[in-house]
Amino acid sequence: MQLGVHAVDSIDVLAFHDNNLYHFTEDENTAPHTTVRNATPMKILSRLLLASLLLPSGFCTAQPQRWVDSTLHSLSLEERVGQLFVVELVALFTHEEDRAYTYALEMINRYHVGSFILAGGTTIEIPVVTNRLQRASRVPLLINADLEAGAAHGATWRLSRGWTERLPKMIPGGGTRFVSQMAIGATGNPGYAHSMGLITAREARAMGIHWSNSPVADVNSNPDNPIINTRSYGEDPSLVAAMVEAYVRGANEGGLLSTLKHFPGHGDTREDSHMQLPVFPEGRERLDSLELVPFRAGIAAGAPAVMTSHIALPAIDSTRYPATLSRPILTGILRESLGFKGIIVTDGMRMQGITDRFGPAEAAVAALEAGADAILGIEDIDKGFHGVMEAVRSGRLTQGRIDSSVRRILSAKAWVGLDRNRTVDIDRLFRLVGDPQSARISQEISDRSVTLLHNSGNLLPLPGSTRLHVVTVSEEPSATLGIDLLEELGGFVESSDLVHVSNQTGAEVLDRLAALTGKNDVMLVGIYLSVEAWKGDRRFSEPVERFLANLDRMRLPVILVAFGDPYVLGKLPATAAVLTPYNGTFRGEWSIARAITGRIGISGRLPVTIPGRYARGEGIRLGSP
Repeated sequence: MQLGVHAVDSIDVLAFHDNNLYHFTEDENTAPHTTVRNATPMKILSRLLLASLLLPSGFCTAQPQRWVDSTLHSLSLEERVGQLFVVELVALFTHEEDRAYTYALEMINRYHVGSFILAGGTTIEIPVVTNRLQRASRVPLLINADLEAGAAHGATWRLSRGWTERLPKMIPGGGTRFVSQMAIGATGNPGYAHSMGLITAREARAMGIHWSNSPVADVNSNPDNPIINTRSYGEDPSLVAAMVEAYVRGANEGGLLSTLKHFPGHGDTREDSHMQLPVFPEGRERLDSLELVPFRAGIAAGAPAVMTSHIALPAIDSTRYPATLSRPILTGILRESLGFKGIIVTDGMRMQGITDRFGPAEAAVAALEAGADAILGIEDIDKGFHGVMEAVRSGRLTQGRIDSSVRRILSAKAWVGLDRNRTVDIDRLFRLVGDPQSARISQEISDRSVTLLHNSGNLLPLPGSTRLHVVTVSEEPSATLGIDLLEELGGFVESSDLVHVSNQTGAEVLDRLAALTGKNDVMLVGIYLSVEAWKGDRRFSEPVERFLANLDRMRLPVILVAFGDPYVLGKLPATAAVLTPYNGTFRGEWSIARAITGRIGISGRLPVTIPGRYARGEGIRLGSP
């Protein structure tokens, strides 16, 4: 692997990399981690000797390698092939005879899978289910999850009428929820990416999750990208590289396997690879100068895994195979040119960028031929598994090729300490997951990300005499958008009300909104557009489009807020004030409420270009951050 790390237990980690010694501990009476930077060789030796006292009795640095070797040699061919598959797991409570649980057991007993990717579950249920599955599996399981927004497994709960007032109005539930990567990019502070990586690692490991499909290392250089967008730190490869490096170091310190995605870069595409195969026409020179910059930084920082993209690069591979199935890309560029030695995991193999041209068996075999180690979310596990088995028997794949990938996967399991302890203590969740300090850090990131792009007549900050009309605009109807915004405004404006607008809203409602007038009245229009897989084009109905096109002609001054996709601001008229927090979560709504009332300073800088309107780096400072 790329980084020398040994887990003392599920949440006590010793790490050494680039002359830095890291100790990450669960002790609630100390800081979450300590770092000794620029250590001299003698200091390193003395600290490693001291740290060895923390390791379990009889542990030595050779033990993980011995475990990898002995485990590999004990596996049959079927068990080795099974280690290469990452299949979906719904980690919700069910009876042991329920199909959800028996399916998971079937994956272990029949196909010997090496990893599960979470497709559902809450903070408590994930460790309950995975602990039980760990005990059922001969080889410990890697539990993978998409943690781009942190380990925030849990549903928001709100106070309903009739419940006692002693109950809180909202319990966020689960781990610490973070804002989008683009919001972090807007702060310009890699320290925030590091904090997110470390906090996510601490909480994920406490839940029994070892492997995250984050960070997104794509450079979002295409404003029309339908699937990356705010998932990227921005369009400047050097900024994205700095953020990716910081996140990886934080995750490594917390003992979490991070994953750089989507190699070799999904940021300059106009298509969603969930729905079709994007084609990237540029060659190696362009990749080296832009797309590969963050991947190099993440690999140098010790990223244990890289996820492939389902994108064709005909200038690199004339077969026009997706990068996931391309040997020139995975082996030629990632392994040989960039020197990556960790796990190469495919993006989801159910995506149409794969399934439109390849069946499950051929896709699995071709991915391994290209250089991949782990097959994630295959469309048909039976066909994929037996396809790989047949490829080995026929000589298309050698057992040595299989073993090299299995060795990397087993090494990752040893890296996170699964050779010594495969279950987690659920009682520790209450001390480690969703703690107030982590929530404060997450909210601070959100507050610092708010970017003010226009403030005509110094409309902001709003005086306390303001009567504010909040209008949320979304494609689908939603009764919850804007509620956190209104609650956070309470007591800081004279009055506020809320109207929800969607593609189902009639023209008469929109006409009444356009006719509003009154002294001290201001309208806040929040545009909620989010990036989602399998979504395709984002668009509003004709009445909503007409309403938005006339925002600059309203009788009231308008504060326009892009909650989510900031590029929408280039398609709308410039109103009295224009802002974006790059996300529409409760944290983004809280930040906007505080920013427009002057309770926090505004300091964010746009990390992307909004064509025809705003340049990268723009942002009006208002107040003290």
